[in-house]
Amino acid sequence: MKRMVYIVIAVTGLIAAGVIFAGCMGSTVSKSEKQLTGLSFTQNHMDFGSCYSFYLREEDGKVLFDAEVRFNEAPYCIILESCEVDKNYFEKLKSLCHKYSVEDYVATYKNKASLFEPSDKTVNKITVYLADGTDKSADTKKEHIEVLYNFFFDLAKNYIRESVYV
Repeated sequence: MKRMVYIVIAVTGLIAAGVIFAGCMGSTVSKSEKQLTGLSFTQNHMDFGSCYSFYLREEDGKVLFDAEVRFNEAPYCIILESCEVDKNYFEKLKSLCHKYSVEDYVATYKNKASLFEPSDKTVNKITVYLADGTDKSADTKKEHIEVLYNFFFDLAKNYIRESVYV
C-alpha cells in the first residue's frame, strides 16, 4: 500500500512537470517581435559563376537591396549596393515568405551535422532578419531556392542601371 502512494505521487509530479513544460514551450511570441525586416539569400558554389548573394531589407523607412549575381549573357554580372527600391518589392517578398512558410522553416531549422561533407558542396543559405534585432540562418529548402532566386534575379534585372559593376 505504501508503494502505491509513492507511485501516485511520482505520476502526479510527472504530469505537473509535463504541464509546466508544455506551457513554457507553447508561449507565443508577440507579432511585433516576429516582424520581418530583411531577408538574405545566398549560394556558394565550386564554380564562381554560379555563386550569388541577395539581401533585401527595410532600413530607416527605405527598402534597400544588395545583389551580386552572375549569368552567361551580357552584361554577365550585376552588383548592387544599398540600392533603394520600390517598397512594393518588400511587400511581395513578405507575401512569398508567408506563402512558402519561410520564416517558420528558418525558425524551426535544426542543422544536421554530418561527419563527411565534400568541401566543394554547393551551399544555399537563407537568413531572416526580425524587428527585435535577431536573425536566424538555415540551409535553404529546395522549393524555396527557385522561388527566391527568380524573385531576386528579376529585382536585380529591374535595377541593373544602378549596378556598380562596369
